[in-house]
Amino acid sequence: MNAPAFEPMTDASSFRRMAAAMWRSPADPTIFGAMDLDATALLAFIDEHRARTGQRLTVTHLVSQAVARAFAQHPTLNAKVRFGGRLERRTSVDLFVSVSTENGKDLSGVRVDGADRLDLAGWVDTLAVKARDIRSGQDASFQKTRSLFKLMPFWLLRPFLRLVDVLANELHVHLPAQGLPRDPFGTAVITNVGSFGIDTAFAPFVPMGRCPMLLLINEVRERPWVVDGALAVRPVLRLCGTFDHRIIDGHAAGLIARAIRTALEQPAGLAPLARAA
Repeated sequence: MNAPAFEPMTDASSFRRMAAAMWRSPADPTIFGAMDLDATALLAFIDEHRARTGQRLTVTHLVSQAVARAFAQHPTLNAKVRFGGRLERRTSVDLFVSVSTENGKDLSGVRVDGADRLDLAGWVDTLAVKARDIRSGQDASFQKTRSLFKLMPFWLLRPFLRLVDVLANELHVHLPAQGLPRDPFGTAVITNVGSFGIDTAFAPFVPMGRCPMLLLINEVRERPWVVDGALAVRPVLRLCGTFDHRIIDGHAAGLIARAIRTALEQPAGLAPLARAA
């Protein structure tokens, strides 16, 4: 068999030549996937729940609970990579739900430990309390972290973040009082960008995150939908996931997606209705 032949590209554009020199060879394990689902039952469930209990249940609460239950059903995917290649499984499903602050000028989040064990009332109460503390400045850990990064010179930020990554993820040093908890992002990060009117978006992995999945909740919009073989208009929720291919391959992503879809399209089965207010 003759070896494949190659010859220099003398007609490459200036941009193509610049691009070839600017970027390194691919070494990123990121894969992406999007899923649309009929939100009719989901929205009706939210309205019924609010009317019955007085709680402000949202799409974020239900998606977060569905994600937590999905990883509980597939515990081998609740893993992280440490020490350059050692796979380790988390023994708890912990989620990080993003929270915007200062009218969207800044971004933080709340970590919910044992997320798969919370019922709907637990989700509503936990996120409400933690988000309120962050936005009002009462979360001491967030305030310390925010102050530290505001005062630190830009040239020190990158080496400092690398040090934090080693301490929090490689050595599992737990320093919550300093705003540096162990495994800070947990199993998955969930961010609702639909409230900003965003139709479709994917999130990049945070290098120190070490979570197998990021999930963006996009805006619920009316879209064409096939119902019993006929075209209809339905409210559609689009979820966009970013996966770490070292942990979640196509088959595993399908398992997670199927579990989330089943829970959200049949929300009454997610958990018993929360207690009345």
